Amino acid sequence: MSTSARIFILVVLLTPPAVACYHRVQMDDPYITYRYARNLADGRGFIYNEGERVLGTTAPLYAALLSVPGRIAGNYPLISTLFSGVALGALGWLIARILADFNEDRAGFVAAFLVVLNPYLGDVLGFELILFQTLIFGAYAAYFSDRPNLAALLLALGTLTRGDGLVPAGLILGHYLWIHRGEAWRPLLVFAVVVGGWSIYAVWTFGSPFPNTLEAKRAMGASGLWRSLWHGVLYTGRRYLESSPFFVWFALPALLGVIRICRLDRRILLIAGWPLLIFLGYWAMGVPAAYNYYAGLVPLLMILTALGTASLAGRVAREWSGWRRHEIKICALLCIPLLIAVLTPTVNLLGREPQPRYRIYRTAGEWLAENTPANATVGMVEIGIVGFYSDRYIVDVCGLITPTVGPHMAVGDVSWPVRTYRPDFMLLHDPLWASLEGPIASAPWFRESYECIRTFDGPRPYRLVVYRKR
Repeated sequence: MSTSARIFILVVLLTPPAVACYHRVQMDDPYITYRYARNLADGRGFIYNEGERVLGTTAPLYAALLSVPGRIAGNYPLISTLFSGVALGALGWLIARILADFNEDRAGFVAAFLVVLNPYLGDVLGFELILFQTLIFGAYAAYFSDRPNLAALLLALGTLTRGDGLVPAGLILGHYLWIHRGEAWRPLLVFAVVVGGWSIYAVWTFGSPFPNTLEAKRAMGASGLWRSLWHGVLYTGRRYLESSPFFVWFALPALLGVIRICRLDRRILLIAGWPLLIFLGYWAMGVPAAYNYYAGLVPLLMILTALGTASLAGRVAREWSGWRRHEIKICALLCIPLLIAVLTPTVNLLGREPQPRYRIYRTAGEWLAENTPANATVGMVEIGIVGFYSDRYIVDVCGLITPTVGPHMAVGDVSWPVRTYRPDFMLLHDPLWASLEGPIASAPWFRESYECIRTFDGPRPYRLVVYRKR
């Protein structure tokens, strides 16, 4: 049996249980995209709030894809999980195939299971990020196999799935332009037609091809109320080390992988460059820490770890001449701590609710849908799950789908949207999220204008209190 067939079987066997486990991790942000998809499927248009044309999702193509089966099935979280699950399996297979093209079959096998079972990618299963990664790695695979037009098409689709696709598109198409100056117009035309068509529609509809979330995130970073991007790196690393000390083992093979990748065909540096450039771009723009941003680095880190593991196994086998025939077994032994590390968070996930906010937020959203007028306005900080299940007009304190908030958020005036729009209902946490909700709840005008009418109990810090305008 060929290596490619073995990797395919590995991916097919490992992906379904991983996806089934992490489907229960329902993060808040993807529900913004789900609401866009539902409104599109219901014929309301590509909108979040009725009557407002604001591009408040970073994933327009993903929302459009969800809307097609969503019109029939209606269960957008499940549909998104299935999309992400298929994309996750394809991502593992594509990475293995690319490494095999660089004569790193064994590393490709290791990278495939590290990607498919990775708890970080499991945590972002509902986001568009995994499909985005799959489209981009598909573009790399096509480009490395001399199919530049297909690569350009996949890059364009990746860019419409997430604007970050402009970075790998620039790297690949720039490299192709440098190598094939006279023939570069065809892939460039493919990319320009697809992305340009969307850009014209977006400018006509929303006034800009860029999502409002970008400016909102920059305003959040400028406010100083969120952790910095680099602080988030340390926080995330500590979190995973606390979940399993075996994650320390990733350091050695990853460092060896950096040495190994520098000795391969230089084209693989195109893969190494784009997630780092995106991360540095976020930092340069002042974007604050967000959990899903770091997931974009995971495939690269797993590639480095896989290359380093295979390299270390080869070194051990060469050091002891009697072990040369057992290089595969040595590689398998070196993979054991890696496997324990990635499986520990998954095993700990079983039998408990990983995101208690989902139950509380959904209950609050459904209560609003049943107990408030259809034209009621609701203000809150986290708008995803509550906004999806309430289907009410949302005043977004953070400004993701309320563009006028950005300049005021940038100077730390978090109460401006509530003071200005005076929503009919306001959701705050109990205890308050001090930096974001404290200035709202403590203001005299808020205490005079709003009264507490309902509490949704649950674990801290996700308990919610509903306030009604007097």
